[in-house]
Amino acid sequence: MQRHPCGIIYTTQFADYLHSRQRAEESGHPGELLSLEYVRCSEGENAGASWLRLDWTTLISVPTMEKVKIGQTPVSIHRQSLRALKNRLLHCVNGEILVKQ
Repeated sequence: MQRHPCGIIYTTQFADYLHSRQRAEESGHPGELLSLEYVRCSEGENAGASWLRLDWTTLISVPTMEKVKIGQTPVSIHRQSLRALKNRLLHCVNGEILVKQ
């Protein structure tokens, strides 16, 4: 496990997954950066539920402070997602990303 300076904790498996996904899809996304978004529902019928989405975003639209490097892979993580993922573990098992406390 490694701790990124932004506070996210991640496993080698998660870093490897990001790297393999980037390598497999980057030719179809010139000028774009992988984007990781994490949402936790705090109220309503979905209270306590969380979602994680990995997609592509335009590189020029990402503020410098939201660009992080996980292992070898540059990734965009919105500031609210950075805050929500602080001190949480990101892990990957069989292509499924897990977020643990």
